[in-house]
Amino acid sequence: MNQDPRILKAALSPDTTLDDALALAGSRHPVQFETVALGAMDIELLQISDLTGYIDRIVETAPPGEKITLPFWAKLWPASFPLAMLISRQTPPPGASMLELGAGLGLCGLTAAKRGFKATITDIEPEALLFIRAAILKNGLDAVARAAMLDMAQGGLGETFDLIAGSEALYMPHLHEPLADLLRDHLKPSPDAQILLSCDQCREAAPFFARASRDFLMQRTQSTCRSDGGESQTCVLYRMRSRTNA
Repeated sequence: MNQDPRILKAALSPDTTLDDALALAGSRHPVQFETVALGAMDIELLQISDLTGYIDRIVETAPPGEKITLPFWAKLWPASFPLAMLISRQTPPPGASMLELGAGLGLCGLTAAKRGFKATITDIEPEALLFIRAAILKNGLDAVARAAMLDMAQGGLGETFDLIAGSEALYMPHLHEPLADLLRDHLKPSPDAQILLSCDQCREAAPFFARASRDFLMQRTQSTCRSDGGESQTCVLYRMRSRTNA
């Protein structure tokens, strides 16, 4: 995790302007906004201009034998698209709240905010939060969306939400059980409250579903999405509701 205090401060401060966020992000990488089209809805996401080149430089400059931490937060994963499309079709009641977990670039949370949710968009990486803050401002969503730090292994936010969403939140096995507990603790005790998760169909997450099945009823559907190379792949969408409030 990047420990530069300027990054986290800028990401979380309500006083940070778009110019501030872009200047700080641009001092670290070449960046640009790219438009993601979700039907009739467009979302502007801040991205590293040459992510492949950036990753190559990390690998090439790493000292021999040192563990390399890759910037998974900076990639727009294929499974995020069907989830964002599903959220783009939601019609939230007034005042409905949404939490995005492991947001990376924040596509799903930004989509929810555009649909009328009050969105809390979280990640553990300060730099991801800075990019999210920039995208919130670029999309004119400052009144309804915020970036927030959340370590899924260390507890929660002390709030509950009408909708919780996460794309590729299951790729780290050591987080499976903490994630199931976090979802239980952060979902509103309402029959309409739901959790939406998406992942590659190959994702191994048996411990997560074994733990989550105690608290949630689950529906599983498959969707086709595109990889960076344009190939089709199968993603899986999970809709979860509390057993207690069903």
